[in-house]
Amino acid sequence: MKISTFFIIAGIVIISFYALIEVNYYSATQTINQQPGDTPYIIIPEIGVDEPINNKSIDYGIYHEPESAKPGNGTVVLFGHRTLHGSPFLKLDQLKPGDNVTLEWPGIGYVEYVIENSTIVPADYRLSVEQGNVLFLITCYPLGSTKERLMIKAKQVDIYPIKSVRAVNPQKNYAIYIIIAFMVIGSVLSFLYPVKDDRAIIFLVVVALTLFLVLGYFFPVPPDTLESNMSRISDFLSFGF
Repeated sequence: MKISTFFIIAGIVIISFYALIEVNYYSATQTINQQPGDTPYIIIPEIGVDEPINNKSIDYGIYHEPESAKPGNGTVVLFGHRTLHGSPFLKLDQLKPGDNVTLEWPGIGYVEYVIENSTIVPADYRLSVEQGNVLFLITCYPLGSTKERLMIKAKQVDIYPIKSVRAVNPQKNYAIYIIIAFMVIGSVLSFLYPVKDDRAIIFLVVVALTLFLVLGYFFPVPPDTLESNMSRISDFLSFGF
């Protein structure tokens, strides 16, 4: 096996781990949000966000800080990833003063907010949750780094009743799409790989990793375990090469 083939396989393995993080995310959100009528949502039209809110972990989407209030009852704090885990706050930095944010909260209603400002703070910044009827949206900054936090503040402007119950989570099949895409792209890569003698090896690796993703779909791995293993693999490759 040529050294270039080894590097190709190493790259495919790393990509499969990132794919597994997303497969886990979409698989888990199916379980967490099985009752759409009981699940709160955040809607931000300006950046295309229409996502469920959970009270389990930021690794399962947009997370409601339990020490903060529910909308209409005080300061609401929501966290979300910019990369991986569905990347719900990927475009959060594009929000401007005057943009609208709506929280759809069962038992409370539609709670509308208007963006006031954005702030960059250190990662260890401690936010007060006693600031009145406001909303804070918090994510990592800059993109791809955990060095700082981007914090968006919005003031509450209105509350009105929820008129209809949502359908089942439209993202429920995304995990399957990721698995299929990984298999198809990997198969095409193995077919086009210029070293003909190693094509079968790459294809077998792709098949094995696809089965690995399928296993992750049915038996999700805790996100912190996945990311810890990703860090070890990255450190090993950096040290070895």
